[in-house]
Amino acid sequence: MKLKKKVLKDFLVRNKFNKNESKIRSLKILVRLKCLNYLEILENSSKLKKLAFLTKIKNRCFITSRSASINTKLGLSRIKLREFTNNGIIPGIKKYSW
Repeated sequence: MKLKKKVLKDFLVRNKFNKNESKIRSLKILVRLKCLNYLEILENSSKLKKLAFLTKIKNRCFITSRSASINTKLGLSRIKLREFTNNGIIPGIKKYSW
């Protein structure tokens, strides 16, 4: 049950970030360029704090939802990656040593 909550929370944060990505990037550029007056900068920085950020997103294995030691290219944890390579499910990856 606890794992399902974490997966759901991660899913919601990813969706929120994707939805607000253009707003976040444009606000950051405006704040960096300082083309706004001081009050507008404060107002925009408070808006930025409320939006979801990419750093809050946790990479998870899409099969086991494990959050530690994830292969970013395949989206698998090291355990499932090893399982699949030993069974020959993933083409192009061979056992080197383990």
